[in-house]
Amino acid sequence: MTNSSLAEIYFIAAMMLLICLGCGVAVFFFVRTFKREKAERQKEIEKKRREKVEYAEK
Repeated sequence: MTNSSLAEIYFIAAMMLLICLGCGVAVFFFVRTFKREKAERQKEIEKKRREKVEYAEK
């Protein structure tokens, strides 16, 4: 293999690695944000249920 073709293979491998790392980081932050929003939504639902019960008791 010539040096230029070997360099091209290294370049392609490095780009694939960078793309995979970038995708992994993006997925990590997406999942973290999704879990936070899901927990907030659950808290709001519980709050609304408590308000309904308190209003019904009056």
